[in-house]
Amino acid sequence: MHRLRTPLGALGLWLLFAFPAAAQFDDEPPAATPSAFDETEIDAADAEDFDDAPETDLDAVDRAHAAYLADSALQLERPEQDFEPPPPRPTPPWLQAIGDFLTALGPVFRVVFWAAVALVVAGILYFLFGEAIRLRFGGRAKKKDKPQDDILQDLRPDAAAARSLLDEADALARQGRFAEAVHLLLFRSIEDIQQRLEGGVPVSLTAREISNLGRLPDRAKRALGPIIQVVERSHFGGRAVDAEGWHEARRSYESFAFGEGWA
Repeated sequence: MHRLRTPLGALGLWLLFAFPAAAQFDDEPPAATPSAFDETEIDAADAEDFDDAPETDLDAVDRAHAAYLADSALQLERPEQDFEPPPPRPTPPWLQAIGDFLTALGPVFRVVFWAAVALVVAGILYFLFGEAIRLRFGGRAKKKDKPQDDILQDLRPDAAAARSLLDEADALARQGRFAEAVHLLLFRSIEDIQQRLEGGVPVSLTAREISNLGRLPDRAKRALGPIIQVVERSHFGGRAVDAEGWHEARRSYESFAFGEGWA
């Protein structure tokens, strides 16, 4: 019996709450549907609202803006850093003195510069045309003074060696071997020139070519000339060297070895 009452009580409670809820859903009004409206009425209402709004006083805005800009308490610009470079170091007195001295010599340096330019130009012109100018105007006068240059270089052999050579040549001449005696004088003279002449003498040169060397002093050329002529007449001309030719060659060698005017 007790088990039966419990389900019946639950069913009664359910019915009690179910009927009022259903009645509530039945009494709800229908959903509202959008209705057409008059746009002209809304625009007129908005216009009335704007007409009622207060007007902006532009003069007051300008005065407020001017007062804002004039307020010194406000920072309206970005501050810029004011950088001041350090003052330059003073020039040392000694350096200032050197600068003043060089400044004073400026005109002198200008003259020296143009003088150097003129010398360079003159040197180039002389290098290109100097030989022609010398031959055209001063060649003869220079040639007269050339014998004095022979004193600058002594090509003579030692006196003892020269006397020993003459003794050997005289011994050959007493035997009638005049050609050998003359050749001996010539070869020894060329050896002395090769040893004493600055730069030496190329071995491939003949006796005549050696006598025509431009750096050979004229006094040496004149002294060796007769010896070379005697040897050439004997070697190339087929003429035997006699006593006269020997004595001529001997005198030339004596002039070369013991002649005056050498340094």
